[in-house]
Amino acid sequence: MRDDLSTNVTGGLECVFLSTTERYALDCFIGQYINTRNLHSIPAIEAALRAALRNYPGKHPVMVNELNAWIDKTLGYRAAHPDELLVEDV
Repeated sequence: MRDDLSTNVTGGLECVFLSTTERYALDCFIGQYINTRNLHSIPAIEAALRAALRNYPGKHPVMVNELNAWIDKTLGYRAAHPDELLVEDV
């Protein structure tokens, strides 16, 4: 991973980096992932994501694009096209 980002995370994902200065708390990341994949109708999607994230093989710091790609591959989801997102999501 990147050496220019440093975290003191001892275990599990606590945040996901957007850039060297911006990051999502894990709850915010999960909400963003559900919104961008339009997964609101899937029962227990949040629990499924949390379970998958416990098995994330990457090392800290975790970048949002890397984590999105890993979840997409692992669970088989895809981002919704921007035209399909609600106005409040833009």
